Amino acid sequence: MSSAERPLIVGAGPVGLAAALFLQREGFKPRIVETKTEAAPQSKALAVNPRTLDLLESTGVTARMLELGSPVRGMQFHRNGKVVIGLKLNGIHPKYPFMLGLSQATTERLLAQAFIAAGGEIERGIEMTSCSNVDGGANVELRRIADNATESIATPQLLAADGARSLARHQLNVDFEGSTFPGEWYLADVTLKTSLPPEFAHIIYCRNGGFLFVMPVYGDEQAHTNGQLLWRVLGNRPNPLAMLEEAEPTAAPVWESSFHVSHRVNAKLSVGNVYFAGDAAHIHSPMGARGMNLGVEDAWVFANLLRIGQLGRYHDLRHPVDVKVVKEVEFFSKLVASDAAPFRFARRYVMPIVARTPLKSRIKQTVTGLDHSLPADLEPPEHEPSREPGVKQLAL
Repeated sequence: MSSAERPLIVGAGPVGLAAALFLQREGFKPRIVETKTEAAPQSKALAVNPRTLDLLESTGVTARMLELGSPVRGMQFHRNGKVVIGLKLNGIHPKYPFMLGLSQATTERLLAQAFIAAGGEIERGIEMTSCSNVDGGANVELRRIADNATESIATPQLLAADGARSLARHQLNVDFEGSTFPGEWYLADVTLKTSLPPEFAHIIYCRNGGFLFVMPVYGDEQAHTNGQLLWRVLGNRPNPLAMLEEAEPTAAPVWESSFHVSHRVNAKLSVGNVYFAGDAAHIHSPMGARGMNLGVEDAWVFANLLRIGQLGRYHDLRHPVDVKVVKEVEFFSKLVASDAAPFRFARRYVMPIVARTPLKSRIKQTVTGLDHSLPADLEPPEHEPSREPGVKQLAL
């Protein structure tokens, strides 16, 4: 199959790899290129939601995820050393009534292995330098970083999974609509001595203002921590570890970073024969645990629309879903983190009430990716019920 007949995917993160795997299994022989010469060892996303586990089940990746990950069965909100709100996910899904704690780095590795096993190849050290639409496809310029060699190719479809600073978005003048929170958020991945139960994600309201999000990091990263459980500590104040009263670090962090939080969605998710997925299409805070998962769903919809010859539906199917999710995650992030008086009032007095009403089901559906239905003509077949997997917990 010539390059002019092969879909091109730019970006070999979890979204690009998922799209490549879905397409490869349908016989499309996609070409996937990635600027980085090696997969990133650090992990951004920490959880795989039930929707993603459903979508990847037929590829065999879900089974491997379940072997390496660990169920996260809900969220606990802490204030002054006490759990003030508990949100459990039991009953949310017939097979996967949990978020699966699994690092993005491990997810990428499993997707890459499945794609290669299906006959695919990941071309690393290659960047896209330009793209444009032409009749019946897209023209793309590629550059091999090692020797600066360039290549001009034609492709019938270009899937831009090239991240939040997407070159394709800039090349095609697509507005990235939304806003950015003031200030930075900070994170540290560190082993902890703590009584916090690892089967929950934790949001802790600190005595001197600000919040912390604390959750285990499961997956390949455990190999670097001598078997101790690694935790992600994230907050909206500098040096989040200094704010942590419920736990004590047992070693230096293996990774620290800071970042700005934005909530944005492309005005268009397709332009001609160029399609956007993942962070190239939408970004939001990590509080909703939806970024990577929403991108994998983009990839699945793209692959199935290509399979049935209806890619013209891509924007209309994905844009309303992505906008809705980003708006809900933005509101939830403000509710958790904003210093504005209305949100402080809501955290202290309204949220404990909401957690005891039917509205908690809406919150659970949002964080698990089950807040909307898949297109009826694209839905995967029903699977036989399976026993919930037993997952060995690492000792604290």
